[in-house]
Amino acid sequence: MAKYLIDTNILIDHLRGDPQAARFLRDVETGRVRAMISVATECELLASPVLTTRDERRITTLLELLPRVAVTSHIAQLAAKLRRRYQITIADALIAATALQSHATLLTRNLKDFQPIRELDVQALSP
Repeated sequence: MAKYLIDTNILIDHLRGDPQAARFLRDVETGRVRAMISVATECELLASPVLTTRDERRITTLLELLPRVAVTSHIAQLAAKLRRRYQITIADALIAATALQSHATLLTRNLKDFQPIRELDVQALSP
């Protein structure tokens, strides 16, 4: 069974009512799919300056369903190398490094942001 690291945009899509993202997360919840997130994704979701209390509760409830991978020193160093090499954001570099360290396929809607990273297995969420 494949193992996925879910990018932040998939969770945002789910919170916005996207049925494709909801189906995937249902499969994660029922154990049909193995998936996790980086703590960088947790931070991204909770960092919005326009987050309401209701939004924060919904995000927290969603996060409780997903195992989170902490940023270790090794992941941070790998992320720094990826950021320098590919000129990506720190958050994307941390997420990519977490996927690499976890030997997981990165599931994202932003393929173009991650495709230059040849060593990373990246997949789009498909219907």
